[in-house]
This record gives sequence, structure tokens and C-alpha cells, in this order.
Amino acid sequence: MTRAGVRYAAGALAVAVAAIHIYWGFPRLVTQLQAGLVPDPRPALFVLSGIAILLGIARILDGHDPEPFYLAGIGLVSLYLVGYVAWHAFGGHGGFFWPWAPEPIVHDEPAAVVVAEHLLTTPLDLASKLLETVLLGLLVVLYRGEPQSTDEAIERVVGSD
Repeated sequence: MTRAGVRYAAGALAVAVAAIHIYWGFPRLVTQLQAGLVPDPRPALFVLSGIAILLGIARILDGHDPEPFYLAGIGLVSLYLVGYVAWHAFGGHGGFFWPWAPEPIVHDEPAAVVVAEHLLTTPLDLASKLLETVLLGLLVVLYRGEPQSTDEAIERVVGSD
């Protein structure tokens, strides 16, 4: 795959990841705002992060240096992946670290089993984590950059008269 192909694939995956997070978060955020209660911080965080992804893509398309956006994307996608595990396997579904959450939901199984069960019972979660994992890999490839062109390669493209 060419570098342009990697960019397009990463862009498409980033749009999909943003869409999933906004799709999941927006209705829950509206419900929380209507109720005046915030028992779960994820809806607001997911909507904001989804919008941030789309704005980052727009900035890259507008000609800005993509490297800071690749780095921010690596951080955000890593946070999505680590946060999923922390929330479901170690955080009691928010009950241990979010002050307005209901009582923690504690699991007796090992963390890997808990995460696997959550992923297998919620197809949207599974799709999200798969897309995020692939996106993370592509962002790392893009951030590492392309090799510098040699003088010979430049001469072939530009020509030597």
C-alpha cells in the first residue's frame, strides 16, 4: 500500500471511530442533560473526542502539518483502548472513580475474560475496538514518517537538464 493509501485508510477508520463514539454518546448525553444527572462521564467524553477527531481530519485536509494530529490520534486511540479495559475490568464500570456513578459492578473473573465477554456480547464495542486497533497501527506508521528521498530519486522525478 502506498503512503497515500495508508493516509486514506487511516482517515476512513478515524471517521468510523468518531462516528461510533458520537453514535453511542450523543443520545446518552442528551438523556443525561435532560435529567440533570451525569452518572457516566463517557457520553460527554465520547462526543467531544469524536468531534475532535473530525476536526483533526479537517485540519489535515486543510494542509496543516499532520504529525501533531497523528500523535494526538495515537494518544486518543490508546486512551480509548486502555480506558475500555480499565472501565470494564478494573473500574467497576465507573463506580470506583466517578463520584456520581452507581455502586461499582465487580467481576470475579480475570480481566482478560471480563473484557472478552464484554466485547463478544456487544458487537458495537467489538467493532469499535477492532477499528481502533487498526487505526492505532496506521497512525504509528504515518507518524514514523516516510523515508527521506535520495538525490537520485529526486533527480528522476524532477529531471536533470
